[in-house]
Amino acid sequence: MNTSPGKVETALFAVGFAIAGLVILAIVWSGTAAYEDMAKASGIDQATLIAHVPGGGTYTTDRNGLVIIHGRWSTYITGGVADPPRFEPPLFTEDEYSHMADVRRVFDGAKLFIPAGLFVMAIRLQRARARSAEAMFRLVRDGAVAAGVVVALLGIVAALAFEQAFLLFHEVFFPQGNFLFDPATSNLVRLYPDWYWQGITFRIGLSFIAVAAAVAVAASVGLRRARSTRLATE
Repeated sequence: MNTSPGKVETALFAVGFAIAGLVILAIVWSGTAAYEDMAKASGIDQATLIAHVPGGGTYTTDRNGLVIIHGRWSTYITGGVADPPRFEPPLFTEDEYSHMADVRRVFDGAKLFIPAGLFVMAIRLQRARARSAEAMFRLVRDGAVAAGVVVALLGIVAALAFEQAFLLFHEVFFPQGNFLFDPATSNLVRLYPDWYWQGITFRIGLSFIAVAAAVAVAASVGLRRARSTRLATE
């Protein structure tokens, strides 16, 4: 009995697993708890923001204030509210609002990959299960391992060349180029500096690898049990 999944079958399952899992984790880690944890780890107690009013001026807020501002943006870009947040005094330019509207559209599109990825996984699982329980568990194990390895390799690349990877990501998803802001005047850059992007990337990648490892281990256990059951009945 052939219970080994083919390379194409494994690759399809791994792709479905990766795209669904990464999008879900990106949404999970976009919340306020993760932002506050990363700010604490980076030693951020307060920040000075620019008030976009006639005559200029600055606006100083503590870490809790930053968390609240992030939470309002996060709720908007993940689809929790229809309209972007407005602040008093005004803290963000219209160019920044335009970029965050594009971020929301990327999230809206990414959400479609969750059911698509789950559908691909379900089809591959169904076909593998039609052959045998062993084939199904092998597919899950091998697919989870493959997805975890690919994400780990991408994480290593990002760690070694974070700025280049960050720029490439934005050039792919925001080809209009409206993501380049002056750190000296942009509150969006001050709200989301390097420590945020490095931290969120690390958390998404590490949590995905942990989930993939857990799935692979569970599938290995299921495979051993399925094999034992088959041998006992032969």
